[in-house]
Amino acid sequence: MKNIYKLSHSINSSRQFPQGVILTLALTSLLSWGMGLTNNNTATAAPSVANIQLSQNVQNRPNQLPKAVAQAVLNDASQRSGVAIADLKITQFTAKTFSNPCIFQFGEVCTREYRPIQGWEVIVQVKDQSWTYHANRSGSQIVLDPKINASGNVALPRAIANKILNDAAKRSGVAVANLKIAQATSKTFGNPCEFNFGEICTKEYNPIQGWEVIVQVQEQSWTYHVNRSGSQIVLDPKIKTTGNVTLPKAIANKVLRDAAKRSGVAVTNLRITQATAKTFGNECHFNFGEVCAEIYKPVEGWEVIVQVKQQSWTYHVNKSGSAIVLDPKVA
Repeated sequence: MKNIYKLSHSINSSRQFPQGVILTLALTSLLSWGMGLTNNNTATAAPSVANIQLSQNVQNRPNQLPKAVAQAVLNDASQRSGVAIADLKITQFTAKTFSNPCIFQFGEVCTREYRPIQGWEVIVQVKDQSWTYHANRSGSQIVLDPKINASGNVALPRAIANKILNDAAKRSGVAVANLKIAQATSKTFGNPCEFNFGEICTKEYNPIQGWEVIVQVQEQSWTYHVNRSGSQIVLDPKIKTTGNVTLPKAIANKVLRDAAKRSGVAVTNLRITQATAKTFGNECHFNFGEVCAEIYKPVEGWEVIVQVKQQSWTYHVNKSGSAIVLDPKVA
């Protein structure tokens, strides 16, 4: 204020300074007054508008996808599609809060509970497709949208291939050497029901990683589902396994005794004409039900045909022989 007083006094008491000089002095004094003084009497300028905008831009910068998450997603996409990582591209990623694990796992029918998972939605370009992933913050959980048709062929481990071929040989009666795996497709089955060829499944997402495997059996193509470890192998129950597989003698005797008791014909006059290894879709199918729910709870066993006089009686028997059922249509 002292400077302004002196300037004002000078202007009022003297007219000898040119007008331009007076204006310059006034502006200089005002700027000096606008400076703050520190404890050390050092002038500090107020932050400029440009500095404030820069600070805001830094604070609002979008989260960057961690390299570990990006690598995990690309590795998964490469494994499923058979496309080299170098030929894949992350086209978009969005930091996201998934309301609960069901939503994180692409569940279509989810409760409204709030158990948030912080993470990302990541889009990967795979050839002509865009694959959507959900990943948590650390990348320890990565889920591919189950609607994606991950159709790339990934090498099926030899040990698993042999397991499948041995199963097909046992069911069909065809030597392994005459069977061929026509196709093996890496696949994520949405839940155990889908893995087990269920026709009516809930929309829960409880994924099983594995393969869909097509085996050429003479004139037929048999479809198997197998998990990653090979511990679960399931044949499509719609497949008609026509080959005869040796029926254990103890089970054969049980079936013949049941037929003898029902028919009044001596066991020695009865004959098993066919025994086919079979996977029944569920207990209802095993029990010759005509209207069955399409749940898949498989029963492994045999379909056995017994010659009784002029008739052919059809039995279903499980693997252990503890359950033997005669077709109720048999007179």
